[in-house]
Amino acid sequence: MAQQVRGVVAPGKNEPVRVETIVVPDPGPGEAVVKIQACGVCHTDLHYKQGGINDDFPFLLGHEAAGVVESVGPDVTDVAPGDFVILNWRAVCGQCRACLRGRPWYCFDTHNATQKMTLADGTELSAALGIGAFAEKTLVAAGQCTKVDPSVSPAVAG
Repeated sequence: MAQQVRGVVAPGKNEPVRVETIVVPDPGPGEAVVKIQACGVCHTDLHYKQGGINDDFPFLLGHEAAGVVESVGPDVTDVAPGDFVILNWRAVCGQCRACLRGRPWYCFDTHNATQKMTLADGTELSAALGIGAFAEKTLVAAGQCTKVDPSVSPAVAG
């Protein structure tokens, strides 16, 4: 069942950000819901707010994050509920020439979650860098989750 949580949203170009209720859908195939424990503030978030990245408002801001996987969708095998993770901007495909050569940082087919998070009224959100971590929980492609040592502080990991 979809969850309603609070998140920081940039509603329009240069408009003040707001804490809004957002809807996080259940994870679909290849997706994960992550409970955010820490998220850094980055100048990139200001660029999103100012319309310097693109015009896909409203944006759910935040991308330098660490948290705990809460649930996963079908076909997810690399992470499981309870795993402590940091979030990557894109999940690599694992099948392209670069990935098969052991160079996933050159992946030709990176991706994010397929489903969209929304405002309570159903307005689709654009998650900053495919993450949207200025929220209590976020939906990402499971490949965006990298397990890290759970003894590390979330603020340091994120």
